[in-house]
Amino acid sequence: MTDLHYGVTGDGPPVVLLHQGVVDSRVWEPQLAALAERFTVVRYDRRGFGRSPRFDGAYSPLDDLRAVLDAAGIERAALVGGSQGGKIALDAALERPERVTALVLVCSALGGHPIDVGTPEQEARWEAAEQAEDAAALAAIDFEIWAPLGDEDGLRAMFVDNAHLNLVDDPAEPPARPARGRLGELRVPALVITGDRDVPAMTEIGDILEREIPGARREALHGDHFPNLRSPDAFNRLVSDFLGTALLDPV
Repeated sequence: MTDLHYGVTGDGPPVVLLHQGVVDSRVWEPQLAALAERFTVVRYDRRGFGRSPRFDGAYSPLDDLRAVLDAAGIERAALVGGSQGGKIALDAALERPERVTALVLVCSALGGHPIDVGTPEQEARWEAAEQAEDAAALAAIDFEIWAPLGDEDGLRAMFVDNAHLNLVDDPAEPPARPARGRLGELRVPALVITGDRDVPAMTEIGDILEREIPGARREALHGDHFPNLRSPDAFNRLVSDFLGTALLDPV
C-alpha cells in the first residue's frame, strides 16, 4: 500500500516515470500513450508534489519508489527520471539494483554534485521572495531558469501548483553514499538525455554521466530542462526504441 498518488497504463515490461523537482507527474502526459503501446507505464507524484501528501517528517524517496512498485505489483522496472527524478533513479539503481532494469536520465541531477544555476540578479530576487514567503514569485524565477522556452502543456501552472515546496525544507533522507563517484558500479543499460537549451550545469552533469556510467548512451534533444515537452515526438521515439532494445530484445 502507498499513500502516494500514482497511475498505471499500458501493457508490457514495467517503466516508471519520475518527475522533476519543480513540477509533478502531469509533466509526462505527452509520453503516456506512446510508451503504453509497448510498456506498462507507472507515473506518480513524489511526496509533497501534486496530489500526493505533503511531508510530515523525514522520509526516504527510495522507500516511496519501492512502495509505488509494490502497490502496482511490480518487482523490477526501468526508471525514466527527469532532473531530481533522475537523481532518485540513479540512487535506486545503486542502492536497490535488484529492482531496476534500465535507466533513462533526462537532464538529470546527481547526488553529491552541487549545481549553481541562477544569475546574481535572480538569486537576489529569490532571497527577497523567500523572505516574503511569496511562492508565486519563487515559481516565476524557477520558470525563468528552467523553462526559458516558455509555457507548454500547462507547464507554468505546474510550477505554480508546486511552488509551496520552495518555502519548506525537504526532509528527504539521502542515501548513505552519494551517487557521485559510484557511477562505475551501475550494471544496467543507461540512456542520458540532455536539452540543448538547458542550463550549463545540467549539461555538465550529462557529460559526467556519459563518461562514468559503463556503456551509457548520450543523446541531446532540442529543449530546455524539459526536452520531453519541447521535442515530444523525438523524445518518445528515442526512449521507446532504447527501452525496447534494453527490455524486449536484450543482448
